[in-house]
Amino acid sequence: MANELTDRQKLLLLELVRHSEGVDPSEAARRLDVSRRTLQRDLRAVAGWLRPFRVRMESQGGRLCLQASPQELGRIEAELGPVTSRTLVVTPRQRAALLALWLLAEPGPLKLAYLGKVLDAAPASLSSDLNDLAPWLRARHLTLVRRQGFGVLIEGREVTRREAMADIVYEQISPYQLARMITREGDLSHPIARWLVQFVPQSVLKGLADTVEAVLGAAEPPVEEADRSEVWLYAVIQWLRAARRGLVRATDLDEGARPGDVALAKELLTSVEKATGLSALATEPEIRYMARHLAGLRVRLEDDFRLLPSNVTALDLAHRFVRAVEDITRLPFASDPLLVSGLAQHLAPVLDRVRAGLPIRNPLLEEVKARYPDLFSAAESAAHEVFAAHGLRLPDEEIGFLAMHLGASRERRWAEEKWRAVIVCPHGLSSARLLASRVRKELPEVSVQEVASAKSAAHMNADLILSTVSLPESGVPVVVVSPFLTEEDLRAIRLALAKMERPARTSLKPGETLTGASKWASRLASLARTATIRAETVGEVIRLVGLDLVRQGRASDAESIVEAIERRERLGSVVLPDRQLAVLHARTDGIDSPFVGVYRLERPIWMRGVAEDEPVSVFLVLLAPVHEDPVVIDGLGRISAALVESEALVEALKSADEEEIRRRLYDAMVRQGE
Repeated sequence: MANELTDRQKLLLLELVRHSEGVDPSEAARRLDVSRRTLQRDLRAVAGWLRPFRVRMESQGGRLCLQASPQELGRIEAELGPVTSRTLVVTPRQRAALLALWLLAEPGPLKLAYLGKVLDAAPASLSSDLNDLAPWLRARHLTLVRRQGFGVLIEGREVTRREAMADIVYEQISPYQLARMITREGDLSHPIARWLVQFVPQSVLKGLADTVEAVLGAAEPPVEEADRSEVWLYAVIQWLRAARRGLVRATDLDEGARPGDVALAKELLTSVEKATGLSALATEPEIRYMARHLAGLRVRLEDDFRLLPSNVTALDLAHRFVRAVEDITRLPFASDPLLVSGLAQHLAPVLDRVRAGLPIRNPLLEEVKARYPDLFSAAESAAHEVFAAHGLRLPDEEIGFLAMHLGASRERRWAEEKWRAVIVCPHGLSSARLLASRVRKELPEVSVQEVASAKSAAHMNADLILSTVSLPESGVPVVVVSPFLTEEDLRAIRLALAKMERPARTSLKPGETLTGASKWASRLASLARTATIRAETVGEVIRLVGLDLVRQGRASDAESIVEAIERRERLGSVVLPDRQLAVLHARTDGIDSPFVGVYRLERPIWMRGVAEDEPVSVFLVLLAPVHEDPVVIDGLGRISAALVESEALVEALKSADEEEIRRRLYDAMVRQGE
């Protein structure tokens, strides 16, 4: 009976049987490399084949599901028969990707006949694939060598080879899906997953996943889910190549890695060596190679850690970018503080990636261009204006992410919020912000509470979870949606809301926040301190600040202050571009109450800026206890916004007397509430 179905239809049916949460038709068509019309024909064939069984195929929330008992699903799978690697269809595009991965992974030449055997393809088909592959490799500074009697070989730098392998994997499947596919036993339906298991033992894949999760999950602050999956993939490729003696040379890498990234990379690869027994990974060049990728990671800032955006340089550039977009579009983007802070948090790792020449991938790029053509164009022009001055060029993939932030801001202003919803989107902050804004626009009855990780979403205080990936069952209803929130998604959400009881409504009393902010702003500003110090490095500045706080009786231990500031400073640049000003900030229980200090140097010191070192002559220090009143934290955050918006405040910090500085700081903390 199963012989009536084609290989592709068997694969489609197998996915429907094994995925109780359903199958996304668009994703299935993309994975099978067919049009939606062809997929519909396959689905009709599958539905016809299923008639003898007690089963119903239906659409739920835009996903296709089989409604049947577990026993009946077992009957279907038994009738379908064993599905082997030969049974599972490999599309021409997947075959070309596998061919490239085989050649990039192996250190020596491979015969075309051998490749034809392992890929189950005719030599003529592989020869055509190689013709298409050659220019793709040349664009990445890799060379395809083909000689009769010799075989086929790819030559080039080891770092470039690994980046090409990662590009191919990402083109086929997202890192989050890949991580789930590899670490979940038995789910190896994608050809790339089967290739990885063929080249890397499954025990090693799991060991690498456990190691990355343990090391990056314990980092301070912890790394975002999507980035942990990305590091896992790079670790897999690094292990695969090192196991075949494809090692990075010291001359392949520059010396620009941050000490904190190198230390984290060493910890990670040392743990990998213990887990897998491969000593070639714990060498200095391999550690620096991994540090290069860790530099671009996004971190998740917990509430007890957040004071200002992690990268003050990025905050300044975000503000300039938003102003430039506002000038182009004539839309009030600069009045949206969430946009500026979100862009700053997004840009912090991006700057490191661009400086290091790392790839930036955006699977939603074409969709962003189609949905937001005006914002993409504005973001492109504004990015050139702002970043080119520092010798940085953002690729289209990154422009797409910036346009998504702008789209989220443009759609954020609409409608009151009533239902409490949590967003789960492992693809990154911009996708999550876009989804949240689409929800606010299209569903005024829904209030987006926060963006959560897949693991913690079920424990949030919410009525509904909106997720871009499938989640385990929990006590909170879950609706799987696209970041762009399609009409099918909206119908699924409204159906879920219709089954829920209406939530109670609350409102904030007018003036509450403003009164609290004014009170605390006055107290904070009146206690602001100025001092002149002599230091040669930022480390000396931090230590002198700690000692000064002990002398004032504001702290009992300088070391706790130093540790907190250094921990925060390691996250990224604290220098405002072209201002000779740096901001040191932290939350720590080593201080008894909030502190604002201005420390002027007798002689400027040089610190890392946007693209090169810059002189710094003034340090603004902002500190607060871990469990400080949110109103106070908000006031300190407003100071950071004022720094990038007000040249007068910056000049006052450089040269004004203490009273003038206090007046400027007070204005900065209360002006947004007026």
